[in-house]
Amino acid sequence: MAARKPRKAKSKPARKPPARKPATKKRVAKSPPKKKAAAKKSAAGKSAPKKAAAKKPAATRPTPKQAPGKASARAADGPQPSQEMVKQAHSALKVTPPQNLSQYQTGGNPGAANLGRFDVAIVGGGPGGSTLAALLAKQGRKVVVVERQQFPRFRIGESLLPFSIDIWRKSGVLPKIHDQGYIVKRGARFVIDETLEEECFWFRNGLDADHPYAFQVQRGPFDKLLLDHARELGVTVLQPASATGWEIGPDAATLHTDQGTLEAQVLCDVSGRWTFMSARQNQRKVHPAHRKITCYAHFTNVVRCEQDPSNIIISRFGEMAKGWFWLIPFSDGTTSVGVVADAEYYRNSGMTPRQFFDASIAQSRSFAPRMTSAKACCDVLLEADFSYVSDRHAGDRWLKIGDAGAFVDPVFSSGVFLSTKAAELAAQAIDDAFQKNDFSAASFAGYEKLIRHGTKVFWAFIDAFYNRDFLKQMVSSRRRPLLQSSITSLLAGDIFNESNALITYLTGEGGAFADNEIKQLLG
Repeated sequence: MAARKPRKAKSKPARKPPARKPATKKRVAKSPPKKKAAAKKSAAGKSAPKKAAAKKPAATRPTPKQAPGKASARAADGPQPSQEMVKQAHSALKVTPPQNLSQYQTGGNPGAANLGRFDVAIVGGGPGGSTLAALLAKQGRKVVVVERQQFPRFRIGESLLPFSIDIWRKSGVLPKIHDQGYIVKRGARFVIDETLEEECFWFRNGLDADHPYAFQVQRGPFDKLLLDHARELGVTVLQPASATGWEIGPDAATLHTDQGTLEAQVLCDVSGRWTFMSARQNQRKVHPAHRKITCYAHFTNVVRCEQDPSNIIISRFGEMAKGWFWLIPFSDGTTSVGVVADAEYYRNSGMTPRQFFDASIAQSRSFAPRMTSAKACCDVLLEADFSYVSDRHAGDRWLKIGDAGAFVDPVFSSGVFLSTKAAELAAQAIDDAFQKNDFSAASFAGYEKLIRHGTKVFWAFIDAFYNRDFLKQMVSSRRRPLLQSSITSLLAGDIFNESNALITYLTGEGGAFADNEIKQLLG
């Protein structure tokens, strides 16, 4: 029996934050500041913007009234964070992630101890692994999580999607998330950097109005909260402990760790970009057109979104060889800011991550004014954002969840959502397998199909974002309400909505932005 197809939630979120209308204050049209005549192309390779032609787009340049960094600028940001959360977030900044893909492949020697027998063994304690563990524990399964890092540790992927809310309600952790005082995210603002054309998409206007909000979170304390919740449900957590290998037998899967060996009916790889199984199976295929890098840090004194200071801002610059900026606000007054660019473009610049970040911001029409008074809370870090997919997401007694099986360009904040959605689908598939006492690859075929579909939808949407014609449609979509609602639903994570014609348009045969390379990768 295949994994059950996900059903659309109809219930309203528990403890839903009070709705708050976006600011209605009119924005005053301003001309961009004049560039010095001697301004030249910087080492990052981006030209200074040319003077506008006679026919200008509507001026949408940010015109903040508040001085950056003032306490009053944060008054409407959302609930105040707990002091413990702030402390954990600051602590996590000191624990940086691996700086290149090869560092994700490190492993230790197997330990000799016998760690026991479990129903399910999970490699990785991030949002996907901890959510899967919690869902399985609520089914009554005996679960172990093997996590190689001590929490909290610094991660990006800090802007969450509304369609994760139902999953966390199901796992029981949603009230704890509300109690932390994270900023409530009600929308996303997209900008074309060169022209300052922009549009703000409000989740309440999606095709499914039951998912109007999500959160902006510092991943250090957030990931710890999810894993601690799984512990409270009875999940065994080995941390820090590193998985070193595995074997699949007729009666059980054996997982080797640096602390010892354990057995389980099902092994789940939720190791993120470490890709514990795919790397060893030689199954990871990198997308040829999406080889990106990310330079990022947390800052104070950043000017936030004028429509709603809790919203994320995404600003696209240059051609596909370049990339986009993000701005994600947090409730303690700090802000995550990053630049994503083509990896070769970065290498050719010859810059350090900090130099590249500063040069990119300085040339940005949309972000330079927001960062005038910004102060970094940590070093500017560099990570590889190479998109990839695994040949297989399931086999006899094993499943891959989230980034362990596929990683897509993070422009639509899809990382945590795809991991938690895959965790929900995997929990359903594993429950079916236990009911039938069938842990074969055929038993998990339905799960594999759904994961491939969800990845395909996001990848097609990402390719559309990099297409200038579609991006123009995005920022002018208020003139086409159905298109705007369809886009908003995808931004919220509603990727299995069969009534959304935009999904068919982007992914179907003959779709304007269907990607042949993606079709070859996904099969």
